[in-house]
Amino acid sequence: MVKQSTIKTLKGILTIIAGFLLNLSNGSIFLWGTINIYVTSYFRQKNDPDLSLSIGGAIFPLMTAAFATGVPLGIKGIKLFGQARYILLISSSISSLLVIFSSYAEKFYQFAIIYGVLNGLAAGCICFIPIYMGYLHFPNNKGLISGINTCGFSFCSFLFGLLFTKLVNPDGLLQNSNSDGYSYFDGDSISVAQNVPEALRTIGYIFLSVSILASLLVFYHPNQIGEEEKRLKKQLQLAQQEKKHFQEDLISIEQEINKVELNNLQDIKLFQDKQTQLEKNQQHDKCSQEILIQNKQIIIQKIRISQIEEQVLQEKIEISHKKDDLTSQTYANQIIIGDIQCDQENITHIKDKQSLEKDFQKMLEQMQNEHQNHNKEQHVNPNVEENEAKNQFNSEDLAKKEEQVKVELQIAKKKQEEIDELDKLGAPNILTALKQPKFYLSIFLAILCLSFGSLINANYKSIAKDYGFKSDSFQALVGSLAGIANGISRPIWAGLLDKFKYKNLLILVICLQIATCLSLQATNQSMAFFAVWIFLIQFFFGGVLGMLPAFSAQLNGVKIGSQLFGFYFYGFSIANLIQFILVLELKKEIGFNNIFYICLGQLVFALIIISYFQFKIKWSKYYMVQKQESLKTQSNENIQINIISTDVNQLKLIVTNSQ
Repeated sequence: MVKQSTIKTLKGILTIIAGFLLNLSNGSIFLWGTINIYVTSYFRQKNDPDLSLSIGGAIFPLMTAAFATGVPLGIKGIKLFGQARYILLISSSISSLLVIFSSYAEKFYQFAIIYGVLNGLAAGCICFIPIYMGYLHFPNNKGLISGINTCGFSFCSFLFGLLFTKLVNPDGLLQNSNSDGYSYFDGDSISVAQNVPEALRTIGYIFLSVSILASLLVFYHPNQIGEEEKRLKKQLQLAQQEKKHFQEDLISIEQEINKVELNNLQDIKLFQDKQTQLEKNQQHDKCSQEILIQNKQIIIQKIRISQIEEQVLQEKIEISHKKDDLTSQTYANQIIIGDIQCDQENITHIKDKQSLEKDFQKMLEQMQNEHQNHNKEQHVNPNVEENEAKNQFNSEDLAKKEEQVKVELQIAKKKQEEIDELDKLGAPNILTALKQPKFYLSIFLAILCLSFGSLINANYKSIAKDYGFKSDSFQALVGSLAGIANGISRPIWAGLLDKFKYKNLLILVICLQIATCLSLQATNQSMAFFAVWIFLIQFFFGGVLGMLPAFSAQLNGVKIGSQLFGFYFYGFSIANLIQFILVLELKKEIGFNNIFYICLGQLVFALIIISYFQFKIKWSKYYMVQKQESLKTQSNENIQINIISTDVNQLKLIVTNSQ
């Protein structure tokens, strides 16, 4: 037993390591901020001299939208292929090959489709499968597992950003300014742009090698999605085979009965004159016929049992199928459950309970006052015995009232606790959640909070150049630091969610973003100051991204919130689209510093929304309305199940007795 548990633990550890490597080699979505300048310069010198960095930035929102679309497809792929390693091997190989194929693109739009859309879709399929498998192997360490995987995803820009820069620009050549307000590798530094295809192939081959090896380290788990349905289908197949066997026996018995009947007819014709012998033969045949008929009834009963068991298995398969569909969405981002569960348990209706306790104290004070008044009347009344009797009566009455109040208070507390529990369940279904205005307000809030970080993530090299930091090696170093910040921020903020409320943490992050947004333009005097500020901005940006699953679960409940998280990732895509439009339309006219003020307005607006709006919905009222109908439906289902179970048991008993 010890050895077997050790093997299971080792498989789980290897699965976690594989998840880190897979996300590390397929996190090209955050690598685009580093390689944008090189790829754009390459296509400018190739056949598109009017291509600008602002247009190149369009790939980032394309990738995030494709990534969000691919996330739920990955988990469903486990059910399709039977093992996670197969879908990971296929998806990661496709993702790596697409990076290689993108180096052969002749037009920028072709590169955008291959590297941005298709590669982003494949990366989305990969991202959450290792997290899901890690949860199955280590269900009590969800925070650690999600942190390790998301760190790998973010560290891609750190490691491969440095490697790509070294491959395309080993001599540290500088960019040349252009009339469109950007700088490119052309003229005396055109060799940097020409090195881009070979650099893409190199990192693509590294991605492919690491992905294949890592995919093979992801181990099967018996509780993974689709396995329960497979087991039930095997049971159904066995039941169908058994039913087929019973049907064959029934046919055989019917043939025997026909033979006996035929023999009876022949015996009547051949032995009419031998009445005595005929009667004996008929009696014997009759007994044989009765035995066969009895066996036929037994077989029919067995077939009926098989049909009922088949029906039950079909219902279980349908339930399992629905459960797998739900699991596909739930585990598309299991970070939600680990991050927000503790925070949700701390949400209580304290004010309601305090008001109930105050009312109870007031009633107790009134009873005590009545008791004191009765005591005073006792001293005034000359008839002591009569007063003692009244006092005893009033004391008993007071005790009864006090007990009644306590009972009512307990009932009220139980009702409030029931309401609290229903509120914690979240939305009863997706359709109800989509009808809530606060759901769309929460997505709008996410867009506002992510816009500034998306702007910096996609344009930090151009900002560095505008501030006078033209060294390509320094810009690559800044991008690597940003990747580190984005990676380590996820587990740190996730850990803080276990101790502090989501709303308070988000207010803190927004305030810190406002501070860095206001002071970023002052970093043009110091390279170190600029690098530190980019690090902090990406650290806060990663914090917002890491807390979005918690936000979704807090508003909609863990079950429905996990299924609706994709909408928040589409919000991330919209935030990237906004920064792309701002840079495309306004950078040349007003510059980055004035664009920062637009982002500042978005952050202030987000701070107002999170401060003055309560992102809580009274889901209990929806459950109360459906409670009676649910109870009736459940009662009917229980009756049907009991009938089927009783029928099966009775038939089995009859068959056993008959045998």
